[in-house]
Amino acid sequence: MESSAVTQNAQATADTGSDTDLALLQRILGDAKNGRLRLPSLPDLAHKVRTAVNDPRRSVGDIARLVQFDPALAARLIQIANSPLYRGTKKFDNCHSAITRMGIPASRNLVVSFTVRNLFQARTPMLRERLQQTWQHSCRVAAISSVLARLTPGLDPDRALLAGLVHDIGILPLLQYIETLQIQLEPSRLENMVGRLRGALGTFVLKTWQFEQDIANIPAQAEDWERVSGEAIDYGDIVQVAHVHSQFGRGGYSGPPLTELKAFQKLSISKLGPGYSLELLSQSQQEINEVLGILQG
Repeated sequence: MESSAVTQNAQATADTGSDTDLALLQRILGDAKNGRLRLPSLPDLAHKVRTAVNDPRRSVGDIARLVQFDPALAARLIQIANSPLYRGTKKFDNCHSAITRMGIPASRNLVVSFTVRNLFQARTPMLRERLQQTWQHSCRVAAISSVLARLTPGLDPDRALLAGLVHDIGILPLLQYIETLQIQLEPSRLENMVGRLRGALGTFVLKTWQFEQDIANIPAQAEDWERVSGEAIDYGDIVQVAHVHSQFGRGGYSGPPLTELKAFQKLSISKLGPGYSLELLSQSQQEINEVLGILQG
């Protein structure tokens, strides 16, 4: 996504009223347009694995050797391969076998998912706490997304997990910008900035990382309640439903009820009635919790 597209998408919200934060919004948008907004870099190991996956000369063994440079990451891949997402009868205890079970594309998505966690760091207490909240929320959305995708024909649970995990990635460059310039913001003003800019900035980051379009567009789609995506359900629909579901019992959600959400109505489980579909999601809580535990370590 080009910087001009970022400013165009975010400008719509920046211009909806005049408040004390308008000057700061314009400053951030101007720096994004002119390439002065520092973006987080895709973790080195994730970049190497993605490059290797796209090289037809590289094998499962090559990918496994790369992953094993990070023992904690290798352990997580083995955990996910043995998790309910794959429901295998045999337990694996090595990275090569885990990647073989999951497949190279799924392993790539999971490596990116697990390594992105290292980006959620900040020096100041307030921003550090906000990034931790973002990471925890993203993990919940990712876990629910993976389960919903498994219940939806034609979608890949691991790709849905990655989509959920990066749906709020736009908060990173915004908070890094605020921290670097030592801008003092009250929590309410910070949340105003986050709400206005995270979608457009998130898509900007993922486009810069050269993610495929269906994943790169996720940040801008997560709270676009009127989004029209056609008849076929896609990862934007899955993440949006997971995002709403993750808010149950937590307060602060101001969007439409889950059963009225257009994205939810496209899910096959919604055709069985709101009571049954919600119960099915509730019954999947153990699976969601297991995936959540792996993501959060």
